[in-house]
Amino acid sequence: MNILELEYSLGWGGQEKRTVRLINNLSDEFKVFYVVRPNSALYKRKDSIKAQIIPYEINPIYNPKTIFHLVNFIKKNDIKIISTHSGKDAWLGNILGKLTKAKVIRTRHLLTPNKNPLSYNLSDKVVCVSKQVENYLRELGVKEEKLTTIYTGIDTEKFKPNNLQKLRKEYGIDSSTIIIGIVAVLRNAKRHLDLIEAIKKLQNINKDIKLIIVGSGPQEAKIKRAIKEKNLEDKVIMTGHREDIHEILPDFDIFCLPSNMEALGTSILEASSCGVPIVASRVGGIVECVKEDKNGLLFEPMNVKDLTNKLKKLITDENIRFFYQKNARIFIEENFSVKRMVELTQKLYKEIAA
Repeated sequence: MNILELEYSLGWGGQEKRTVRLINNLSDEFKVFYVVRPNSALYKRKDSIKAQIIPYEINPIYNPKTIFHLVNFIKKNDIKIISTHSGKDAWLGNILGKLTKAKVIRTRHLLTPNKNPLSYNLSDKVVCVSKQVENYLRELGVKEEKLTTIYTGIDTEKFKPNNLQKLRKEYGIDSSTIIIGIVAVLRNAKRHLDLIEAIKKLQNINKDIKLIIVGSGPQEAKIKRAIKEKNLEDKVIMTGHREDIHEILPDFDIFCLPSNMEALGTSILEASSCGVPIVASRVGGIVECVKEDKNGLLFEPMNVKDLTNKLKKLITDENIRFFYQKNARIFIEENFSVKRMVELTQKLYKEIAA
């Protein structure tokens, strides 16, 4: 069965990583053609994706030339399913589906506000990355029969505990120091400043702690300024973007994600797969990937006092950290494996293409 993936995004975040992980693990009965923008992060990674990569500037979406070329491509290659992910490629996919009779699947990766359910209802099926996303789209007006949830699958062979101590060696961090880490794009919704404020409040506890911020983004200068203003240069390390996340996550003693909006929280799942206890905000799909008193603790979003208290509890109680550490990976293997994501997706492909 031939699948056409359309992706308008230029970035390399949870959305793109999930799609690539799915493509690379599909059985050989599926062949994927992946239309990506020539200047995208996906195109730069084309050699690591098990698909025929087609660099194509798909904007503007109503360009007759674009539609003509892609309709011919779909017919020539007997495409059965068009898979879309972002707003612009979703509208294009719906147009192509109507013109070619190929089935259209829209995956909703985010929990950001949306005003109109039309593009979703034009698709044959809407895949949600969490129940929270599914509930939101249902309330928006997306038809019940179109909705299904398939959780993002984590590569547990890649994201697993290790004894490399890569970060500790790189930054000269003592083995007794508690590392609190966050891996996220540096944007306002991730609430890095709340975490920095909590670290400031935790300075007086009888434990040596370090906050490691991994990622890049538009809030970088603002975050650096906050670190300096609070005199936390010796407590906070900003690593910038890194490609070795799977190697450094196991160095974290606590993974923290204080977002005020999150469709699921793939970075939480990856940290849990590495056996790292979680402290995260009680928001969006995070409540589906953090089970309190099993693999982590939840706090009220944008409540720095609550965040500080939850961090303090894990920092000062080694037994609780060890208990969450033991449960974290088991929880991922049982609920968020790549195998499960691929099985459900392949089943969906066959059902709608029948």
